[in-house]
Amino acid sequence: MFGLFKKKDPVCGMKKEENKGIEEEDKWFCSNSCLEKYKEKKKKDHSARPSCCGGH
Repeated sequence: MFGLFKKKDPVCGMKKEENKGIEEEDKWFCSNSCLEKYKEKKKKDHSARPSCCGGH
């Protein structure tokens, strides 16, 4: 049942292909380029949010 839903690259939307791409943080990326874009966006999003703990 769970095999019906393929993972998709959160950056470009490409559907997961077996034995290809990169798995990280329980996500699948079609290329290192998309992985780096995801990490950069995540880093920017995190730094833009106010923190309840003084920016830890």
